[in-house]
Amino acid sequence: MVLKEIDYQGFRNLVDSRLEFAEEFNFIIGENGAGKTNLLEAIFYVGFASSFRVREERNLINVNKQYLRINARTNRKNASVYLDSDNKKLTLQGNDVQRISDFVGWIGMTVLSIEDIWIVRGSPSRRRSFLDWTMTKMSPSYLADLMEYRKILRQRNKVLQSADEIGDLGLLDIFDQQLMQYGNRIYEEREKNIPALKRYVASMSAHFGLDNVDIDYESSCPGMRIVQDILTEVRQKELMFGQTIVGPHRDDLVFFMHGRPLKYFASEGEERAVAISLKLAEAEMLSTKAGDRPLLLLDEVAAELDNKRREILLGLLKGQVFYASTHAPQFTEMKQQRRCKTFEMKRGEVEVSTTN
Repeated sequence: MVLKEIDYQGFRNLVDSRLEFAEEFNFIIGENGAGKTNLLEAIFYVGFASSFRVREERNLINVNKQYLRINARTNRKNASVYLDSDNKKLTLQGNDVQRISDFVGWIGMTVLSIEDIWIVRGSPSRRRSFLDWTMTKMSPSYLADLMEYRKILRQRNKVLQSADEIGDLGLLDIFDQQLMQYGNRIYEEREKNIPALKRYVASMSAHFGLDNVDIDYESSCPGMRIVQDILTEVRQKELMFGQTIVGPHRDDLVFFMHGRPLKYFASEGEERAVAISLKLAEAEMLSTKAGDRPLLLLDEVAAELDNKRREILLGLLKGQVFYASTHAPQFTEMKQQRRCKTFEMKRGEVEVSTTN
């Protein structure tokens, strides 16, 4: 799918505008603070009705506006998102969409950012977030199950935290059944897709000269299944800590290279290459699932790469690309061979400077 155009009003610092994009490479160039990432975020927001940067959506509305609206048109579909202080409205093909899980992923997208290194070197929550986003993009039902699981988790934790006051733990038994039901659905989807993730990450990493990169899925539940025996076994510990300590929300991905944990032995350059490989692997999985290339949104991802790895990255990019940076990459030959546009940004305003 190709994003033909978007028009946006009231989004962050962006000056209201309508933009038409090239089918292959779109370079968004400007100084820091010019609004490059905001433009990528606007594109992502109209595809997923959420931000890849912040949780509080109201912060996306321009401080001088009462609402934001983004309309998008592709070669096959059109969609829009409207948000004000009280309402959020999603529209797809001219029809109102009530459930976010029915809207998310109407167009595939993968975001590559300079911050992706923290997926590899950061906390387990970063890796779970990456995994959940990847699964959500591939399966709307995964998002619905994940949202239900998180709701059950909050309710179950409240019961665990107030157990002394309640006295009767019968409610906990009910939440146990629901935790198993939705938690195991999440496990099934992860189990189904982890082998492809491992395969693509190994393949992409090899392009960057990293051999034998592998991923282990570390589950808090043997066999990636929540069963009553496990919940019974940890019940006293959960009552002590006041939280659910087993389930997909407690799991982790561990990266290895030549059998050694990456976070202890890899250089920063190697960590960045693996992080990029993860996102490129996500794009390949989305492409295989949908039979269509996802949009690639790159936010300064090549800034910390050496020239060799930067060239390798550019050569691996497939489909429609939105490349945000302070400077356009130097690959004149590829520009001549592909359909490209360059957008220059200054203080939230966009000017189309070159096209071919």
